Parts: sequence; C-alpha cells; structure tokens
Amino acid sequence: MIDRRTFLAGASALALHPLLAAEEERRMLARTIPAGNEAMPVIGFGNSSAFRDNDYETSSALLDVLRETGGRFIDIHGDSEIPVGRYMKQHEVHAQFFIGTNVGAAKGMPPDARLLASQDRQGKKPLDLLLLSRPADPQRQWPQMRRWKEQGLARYIGLAATGDAFFAPFENLIRGGTVDFIEINYSLLEPAAGERLLPLAMDHGVAVVVNRPFVNGRYFPLVSGKALPAWAADFDCASWAQFSLKYIIANPAVTCVITETSKPHHARDNLGAGFGRVPDDDQRARMLNLVNSL
Repeated sequence: MIDRRTFLAGASALALHPLLAAEEERRMLARTIPAGNEAMPVIGFGNSSAFRDNDYETSSALLDVLRETGGRFIDIHGDSEIPVGRYMKQHEVHAQFFIGTNVGAAKGMPPDARLLASQDRQGKKPLDLLLLSRPADPQRQWPQMRRWKEQGLARYIGLAATGDAFFAPFENLIRGGTVDFIEINYSLLEPAAGERLLPLAMDHGVAVVVNRPFVNGRYFPLVSGKALPAWAADFDCASWAQFSLKYIIANPAVTCVITETSKPHHARDNLGAGFGRVPDDDQRARMLNLVNSL
C-alpha cells in the first residue's frame, strides 16, 4: 500500500510537470485486468454490423477511430474476426487491440480446430480472451474453457451473456476462482447486475465487460429531443450517449464497456466518454433518477 508521504511526493512531482499532467488528461481512463495486471481502456467496441457484414471499408474507419482514441477491447463473434484480423495484420497492431472471442452456445462447444482457425484469422497466438457465450450448461461447459487456457490457446477465459437468468450460474463459477472475465448487461435502464453480480466479480478479482449500454437502442428514444442537463458538465459529459457510458464506468467494478455502431462519428462520441471526470455516487443517483423520470 502506498503511504501518504509517497503519495504526496508523487503528486508534487506531477504538479511540477504540467506537460505530464496534460498528457494524462489526453489519455483514456483505464482499469487493470485483475488476472493479468494489464491496463484496459474503459470504452471499447462490440460486435458492430460492419464487422458482421465483413464491410472492410467501414470496419477500417471504425478501427482507425479506436486506435486514435486509445481504445483496446473488441468483442467479436464468428466471422466478425475476418475484417478485424485483416486490419490488425495490415497495420501490424495486434498488441494494441485486445480481442474478446465468443465461443459456444446452446448447440455446444466448437472443436479445438475452430480456435486454431481464430488464431490464424486474428494473427494472435494465443488468443487474448475466450468468452463462453450464453452457455446452455455453464457448469458442464466450463471445464473445456479451462482446458483451452491450460493448453495455451487463450490468455484469459470468461463468460458472456445478457439477462439476469445468467446471474446465478455466473456467480457459482466466479466463486470457483477460475473465471478471469464476465461480460454482462448493466446500464441506467438495466442496473440489476450492479446489485450483486458486479460486486462479487470485484471481490473475486474478475474483470467486468459491460454490454448493451444503450439497451439495443431503447435508451435513445427516451432522451431524444431533450436537453442534456447542465450539471452533466460537472463530469465532462457532452452527449446523451456519454451520459449512459459515464454512469456505467463510474462503477469501480467495471473494467470496460463495449459499444456497437457502424458510424465512425458515433464511435468517436462513445469513446469520448472515457476521457475526463466520471460522476461520483451522488451524481450517479441523480442520473438514475433523471432517466427513471423520463
């Protein structure tokens, strides 16, 4: 633990170097992945339709924005890794991006050959993160995830889903001590995971990736045409999209939020939520009350 004298010495040094302080302000907020002690910027990309459609021109524009703003995390499913992998190879930016590869479903787990193909497509060996996606039988499927990690096919393993039906099985596996990541929905409109699942993940050193920050677009009709409250400037919020994202990342259990868009200007706005101040507990309560009143 850092002592007061060391902290004050560091703070004084930073005050004497305004250029260093300015550089910190230009950097996206990052959280540490507990299982690996590496930094993860707090805003990333979900499985954009541009990736799913293998639209390389749009995918490249989106990934350019991610690089320019310092984001890392990209959540992909199936063939979405084709344009993302092509971009990483073309620009030689494998180390800059962190890929969450979703595997498995109700139909069962894919064979090892599928993961080897993913390594080739992405140009990453091992893969960064394997996510067991919407598992039909998490307890039965999880040992395979552990084997893949033990075999060196992935650096991290985790669970991904949407909905409170998955809370209990996720909690059971988290308590087992072998989960590195969970991905779950959590937002102003869907705050339930913040009550027990996110605190449990934080207590057990599990990184949390949040999906559905805009509830598949349902959030925006609620705020459309309404003025952003003036007090949003107190935590450097410039848009309604950032309003939702800043509420989420202000929760210390959250490692990263993933956003899905095929429009680069929307991507830039979303990623902007990772810069500047975040709301405190009182401000978050005010944000929640405002959205609940709409």
